[in-house]
Amino acid sequence: MKVLFIATSVEKGLWLAELTHPYWHLIERGVEVDFASPKGGKISWYSISDPYAENSQEADDIVSKGFLSDKRLVAKTETTLSLASLDLKSYDAVHVAGGGGAAVDLYPSPEVAKTLEHFFSEGKVVGALCHGAIALGNNPDRIRGREVTGYSLAEDLELEKYFGKNFLPNYPQPILEKAGAHFTAAEPNGLRVVVDGKLITGQSQFSASEYSIVFHHLLTGQSPVHGSIAA
Repeated sequence: MKVLFIATSVEKGLWLAELTHPYWHLIERGVEVDFASPKGGKISWYSISDPYAENSQEADDIVSKGFLSDKRLVAKTETTLSLASLDLKSYDAVHVAGGGGAAVDLYPSPEVAKTLEHFFSEGKVVGALCHGAIALGNNPDRIRGREVTGYSLAEDLELEKYFGKNFLPNYPQPILEKAGAHFTAAEPNGLRVVVDGKLITGQSQFSASEYSIVFHHLLTGQSPVHGSIAA
């Protein structure tokens, strides 16, 4: 199986864990992954999402630490494919990574809309995490009436205290609600993963691992979980 990862081309616009955690959880289960971005070529991430950075908010993220310690993997972030160049038929699913940059160049975007439409129309798994969920707003007919999550408006309003009002051109929750989706979220920095058919969304980097495992279950049509968990 092969999955397409879409990341923002905005300089330092990606949140690293939203790329590395899904990557790890999929490749360790034998899934191939390609990285793509609107422009192709090198992508970069917020320094505060880099576990090796002095001001990191992710200093304990051993998954990202392992990713960055492998020169072969780092090279994949420097040679991403351009969306326009892809043979979408070769992929079984798509994952849209987040970070604030996603709200800049992944919506509105005719190229992203075209890409996601392929996966929707073919009945393939479509996933998005954090601000990456805004990309779903390019395809309103595909998400109208469906259950989704992503980076919440409450969380974006918290960030405005640091970056200023309307620090991004669009916020995921209002865009998805305008498209007719039913948006829910946990408390800020809480954990939430929402599955609606073959559409899966995760609230933020704090949900990245849980999102990734469920993504794999949807992709394979199998789950190793049996029985129930007592309340």
